[in-house]
Amino acid sequence: MSKVAVSSMKLEIRDEDDVTVIAPVGSLVIGSPEDTMNRAFTNLFADGRKRFVIDLGEVKKIDSSGIESLLTACQRARENGGDLKLARVAPRFQTLLDIAQLTNVLKIYPDVSAATLSFAARS
Repeated sequence: MSKVAVSSMKLEIRDEDDVTVIAPVGSLVIGSPEDTMNRAFTNLFADGRKRFVIDLGEVKKIDSSGIESLLTACQRARENGGDLKLARVAPRFQTLLDIAQLTNVLKIYPDVSAATLSFAARS
């Protein structure tokens, strides 16, 4: 597992079989946290990764830039034949995604295990 530390967020990245699990800790907001997330995805795509689960259980704050990072990564994953799924989404973020009508785009699962298993169901 690798960790990338920044002032208000760190990323924990691990592989579970052919699924990359990314767990942001802190705030996923405009500025260095958003840049860190985007750089991480750029590197993971360059490594050939295309199946992702984002574990939002430790995210304390998210803004429109953070959501945009997730949407962009999801789009890129799908363009490369993969997908991106969210796990452990806090109720306040779920409401935000519902209001923005993004729950049809970003699939949400109660935990990382369920999100990871959903990839096997499609194979």
